[in-house]
Amino acid sequence: MSATKAIMALLKLRKVQADQIKVDLAAANAVLRNEQKRAARVRHELGQAHLSDETMAAWTAAVARRAALVSDLDATRALVARAEVDLGAKQAAWARARRAERSLERIVERHERAQEEAALRADQKALDDRTVAEFAAKARRRAQREGGDQ
Repeated sequence: MSATKAIMALLKLRKVQADQIKVDLAAANAVLRNEQKRAARVRHELGQAHLSDETMAAWTAAVARRAALVSDLDATRALVARAEVDLGAKQAAWARARRAERSLERIVERHERAQEEAALRADQKALDDRTVAEFAAKARRRAQREGGDQ
């Protein structure tokens, strides 16, 4: 019975670990989505930043704005790439945790199935023993009656 408790405790630990990894995976997904939205917004703003024939100051400001947007776009692309790598690592960790958890679940299922089969065998043996005992008792009574009739 202590083996069952140990397996169940280990399975519980694995489930807690898998749940934590699932939370980390969700957070990594959220970071990736936010960075992708930010990159899309910067791309849109960059597309909207047109150079005009206005004064030199306006032209210089527009160029500076475009340069800042390009720099921001590069930074967001790097953040998106890093978030994708982090997400991939979290997905791999979650898959490993899930496989480990599933392995333990199969062990527990086999153990429980073996216990059920042992219990059924014990019940069947008890029934067989009772049937044999009843049959033997009937045979003794029949033998006594037949012996008494003679």
